[in-house]
Amino acid sequence: MERQLQKLTWLKVQQLVPAEIDTVVLPVGTVEGHGSSCLGTDNFIPETIAEGIVDRINGLVAPIIPYGVTRSLYRYNGGVGITSETFETYVREVVVSFTDTGFRNVVILNGHGGNNSALKSTAHDLHRDRRVNVCVIHWWELCGEITREFFGQIGGHGGIDETAMVQAVDNDLVDTDAYDPEMAYYVRPGVDVYPVPGTILLYKEGEGYPDFNPERAREFHRKVIAEVGSFVEMVLARWRKCGL
Repeated sequence: MERQLQKLTWLKVQQLVPAEIDTVVLPVGTVEGHGSSCLGTDNFIPETIAEGIVDRINGLVAPIIPYGVTRSLYRYNGGVGITSETFETYVREVVVSFTDTGFRNVVILNGHGGNNSALKSTAHDLHRDRRVNVCVIHWWELCGEITREFFGQIGGHGGIDETAMVQAVDNDLVDTDAYDPEMAYYVRPGVDVYPVPGTILLYKEGEGYPDFNPERAREFHRKVIAEVGSFVEMVLARWRKCGL
């Protein structure tokens, strides 16, 4: 069946929600530099994960919120950012609309670290004020151990994990000819730099550089989708068992 919310008529949604489907998946991201990967890396990844899990959890996928809280990479060409306050308000009003439609469960698939705290605050308020079940997933954190096991190292912004996920979506979204290892910056604790001096951000010295292997990228993509799908399936089952 069609799982893209925006491709359905309002009559079909009226029929499906909540009688047959009570869960909606909302991808969120931003537009900013990612080394030699595309500006939309943080959007394409949560979209592909949402599409990969939605049949398994019997949900619908909402259109992505493509602009987020971009700070340290804002001034690199093409970067787009909005304030935390604007972002929180926007996400909240979108989710309120979902609850008015009849969705009981909202899974927010986040592709951008700058959104983390705003999404946590918004999810808490929605849970308290609207009595909606909200699960916010920062995929790279949830799947951090998978990255370590699969690649033998941790990931990074524009690094081995994000680059692999984008390559699995479309290899043309990564410009390997433009890659330069000096794009990478090792993020040290105790320092705040605006803008950061690099568009690939590594969180362990010497680890996380992209490897641009399409076959490994596709396998990693499958593992990430399986892990996120399993987690969401578990959360939904427990909410329902508890009568929420």
